[in-house]
Amino acid sequence: MTSVRVVGADRFTLVARRLHGAADRKDLVRELRKSILDAVPALKDAVRTDAPAYLPDRYAAELVPSLRMTTATSVAGDQVTVRITTAAKGAKGNARQVGDLEAGRLKHPVFGRSRRLRRHALHKATSRVNPWVTQAVKPRFVTEPMTQARGEVRWEIEAAVDRVLDKITKG
Repeated sequence: MTSVRVVGADRFTLVARRLHGAADRKDLVRELRKSILDAVPALKDAVRTDAPAYLPDRYAAELVPSLRMTTATSVAGDQVTVRITTAAKGAKGNARQVGDLEAGRLKHPVFGRSRRLRRHALHKATSRVNPWVTQAVKPRFVTEPMTQARGEVRWEIEAAVDRVLDKITKG
């Protein structure tokens, strides 16, 4: 799991504390969450757009459509938390190792390396599976694009926090 921190979260703390005692807390929390969820797609789009710069072209073209990024928000105590989880599935439904890709490791079978066997007694197969290899790729394919795109998203979230703070002080 990768986390991208938003610096200057002191206003989040302030709004979370004030929300705790607000009369219309549920409506304000709903509005804040909706604003956060409306701002987050820019981060997800940045990851999809920049993936070819971090991964081999053919693999990026196959990985990007299968990327699933889910967003969860939490307003608890004096913290407002936004968590984006990234996962992907392969063609056969197996989970892709997004954590390994983030660390700069891509495991894949070596193309064209299977060989035919004649009635192999142990494997009972006519060919042996391709050997697997670990290839080094540029690390942080999720973290870096999200970090670069967070400025615009941060501005939108801070505007939402300011709107909620204004409603709390007026109400």
